[in-house]
Amino acid sequence: MPTSPPSAQASSNPSGTPSPAGQPEHPEHPAKARGHVPVAGSSLALALALVPAPRRPALALWLRWWHEVSRIPLSVQDPGVAETKLGWWRQELAEVAQGRARHPLMREWLTLPTDDTAALPWTWWQQQLDGLTQLTQQTRWMDEASLQRHALQTTGNACAVAAHLLGARSEAATAAARTLGQGLRQAHMLARLGQDARAGWVMVGIDWLQAHDVRAHQLSRPETPMPAGWAQLLAALHQRARATLGQALAEVRALPSPERRALRPLVYLAHASLALADAVHASGETVLHQRILLTPLRKGWMAQQLRWGWLR
Repeated sequence: MPTSPPSAQASSNPSGTPSPAGQPEHPEHPAKARGHVPVAGSSLALALALVPAPRRPALALWLRWWHEVSRIPLSVQDPGVAETKLGWWRQELAEVAQGRARHPLMREWLTLPTDDTAALPWTWWQQQLDGLTQLTQQTRWMDEASLQRHALQTTGNACAVAAHLLGARSEAATAAARTLGQGLRQAHMLARLGQDARAGWVMVGIDWLQAHDVRAHQLSRPETPMPAGWAQLLAALHQRARATLGQALAEVRALPSPERRALRPLVYLAHASLALADAVHASGETVLHQRILLTPLRKGWMAQQLRWGWLR
């Protein structure tokens, strides 16, 4: 057993295989998830392994749904067509709420034990679709407040759904999960800062760029040297992700013991994202040239620490 976790690794391609020519990776859904969901060795796969076996089928099926819908803005180049597809999913979710389904994933969903899916707030799923629709309509946000509302709408609601399926359904647990999801998205956007910018998505509010005198094009085409405000912008993005994730973990620790145990998979994702945010911050300008990843060994080590109770 290592005495300390291994370091992060840098990679220009997170999947290890070339992306299709001319097809950018979506900021909400990386290309490596195009195969098995979740990808073996990924943080999501390790988190799913922490889910008690009886609850795992519902979580796994929900991840497959999120994979399905979040690819739409990526794979459909015409925004109007993408919006139509997302609109179809809105109708499908309304049908599923009434016990009817057309899509194979949703037909499978209806066969799950009702204890796993009872009283599921379908509005959370619908709000996630709203966030994906937003990504078909804009590639940048004028202010950070709007971008953070988008993060809560997408990943925040995703973690709220996950918490519900994990059996943590109190208002406090839902709030903690939503905060945690926002922190996950902040760390995710930080780690993909240059990669997303090259694909056309500027995942920093224009007001923050202006405050640090950094231009949007300098994220996709880094200059030498970078503006003096770049280091401060990177530090601010890192500090915010750390603060949000720290707040979420504190909220989880304040929950009753059964709900704390239920949310262990999300706690693992929070710790993995904290480590990733630290690695990105330490890399400096590297994140503008290639994506920063944690090694599989380090991610697995953190999952084991959580099982032993060393992380919480």
